[in-house]
Amino acid sequence: MPLAGRSTDGHLADKMVDAADTLIARLQADCTAAEARERAIRATVEAQIREAEQARAFAWRRLGALGDMARIAALEPDRERAVERQLVGLFRDIGWIESSLEELADSARPLLDRLRPIAEALHAEAHPVSTEDAETVLAHAEPLSAFRAFEAWYEAERGQPFLQVFERYVPPTPLVEF
Repeated sequence: MPLAGRSTDGHLADKMVDAADTLIARLQADCTAAEARERAIRATVEAQIREAEQARAFAWRRLGALGDMARIAALEPDRERAVERQLVGLFRDIGWIESSLEELADSARPLLDRLRPIAEALHAEAHPVSTEDAETVLAHAEPLSAFRAFEAWYEAERGQPFLQVFERYVPPTPLVEF
């Protein structure tokens, strides 16, 4: 007795099965391609989100670092003292020192030469000088541009963004309810 839906002619039945298998294979290939496109789009979007998250975090860190330095510069009229205090504050915020630049590791010392002009520019902005004293003011009068140039130098030199040094690992703390 022939199977339901099958012709007694085996050749015709084989063609019908082959046609169905071909259609199913094409549909499966379409499914696989659609899944691959979806994964690619998701990966792109996830990468864009990570970039946006990092840009946001770095913008807030930049605000915190330069904002603190600018406040210190504004409160201290003496340029040398202001620069020193700004740098101490920055390195303390990073967690590299407790109270003095003398505590800096040798590997961090080159940063002082790169950051000092930024601190001087912040002080110069907070305490404008007369035109006859203008030659003593730092050439980079724009602190944000100077800081961005420092960031570019740091990343080229150290292989990671400077503002990443502000990240702190916080181990997970178990929640205990009493």
